[in-house]
Amino acid sequence: MKFKRVIFILGMAFLVFFLPVVQVFSQKKPDKISLFQKVVESRLRKNYNTGLSKICPINKDAVARRIFSEYGAVFLAEDNVMLPNKCIFEDETQVQLFQMKVASKSESFGDVLIQLQEPAMNALLEAQKEAAGKNLQISPRGGSIAAKRSYQNTLTLWNSRFYPALDYWMIKGKISPEEVSDARNLPINEQVAQVLEWEKDGLYFSAGFTKSILFSVAAPGASQHIFMLALDVEQFSNLEVRKILAKHGWFQTVKSDFPHFTYLGVEEKDLFGLGLKPFLINGYKFWLTDFEFQSKKSDDS
Repeated sequence: MKFKRVIFILGMAFLVFFLPVVQVFSQKKPDKISLFQKVVESRLRKNYNTGLSKICPINKDAVARRIFSEYGAVFLAEDNVMLPNKCIFEDETQVQLFQMKVASKSESFGDVLIQLQEPAMNALLEAQKEAAGKNLQISPRGGSIAAKRSYQNTLTLWNSRFYPALDYWMIKGKISPEEVSDARNLPINEQVAQVLEWEKDGLYFSAGFTKSILFSVAAPGASQHIFMLALDVEQFSNLEVRKILAKHGWFQTVKSDFPHFTYLGVEEKDLFGLGLKPFLINGYKFWLTDFEFQSKKSDDS
């Protein structure tokens, strides 16, 4: 009896004193929040008095998380611009409500009229002036949608990649006719999610079927062009043009989308402190977020 009592007492002591310690050490440490996420969180609280989870639910929505990773640099734009109040707009009405509140400016480049947020346009005009002094041009690529875009513009561009890729992978026998039919009828957010799942298996939906669709076109309602802080540039391949644009706050921030420039309005040396890192792709310098969408991060909102 005494032996059993001793065993019982020792067992209770373990439960009371040692088990909590074991549990503490066995708990998974929370993932480190990236500098980029911290900066964006701070800016959103300053501009909208709300947190990231209300603007872009990265912990609940896999598509929002991916968009934030790939296109989120736009949230770092200088203080004089209007930051996005959603990372993915759901329809044309939401886009129009945002764009109506923006202080914008329209300018003609040759016979092409484009529209941007006013600070972005002013910086572009200064860059164009400097380029002209060096016998260079900076002009929009793709007509009027090189800058401001509507929700429908982004949907049309998405479909231009989505439908051909569906047919391509069905013919290759990688996606069944039934899956193709189901995907065509999915709500947009679910459709985007399905495409990103297929891409994990190497079934890419870009124009050449060799890279992610998001490196070619944005998900509907998520384009930086909607926020009027992006421009597709005809002379993107000219290194001197890229240097001039960077000098005036325009940077390439969407991986492998070579003509696409994002207006941030800050000096290049300050991008590190905002959570962006330089990546060279085919000789082009892209400033990409340090936020990794694959692993779960904390969201303090």
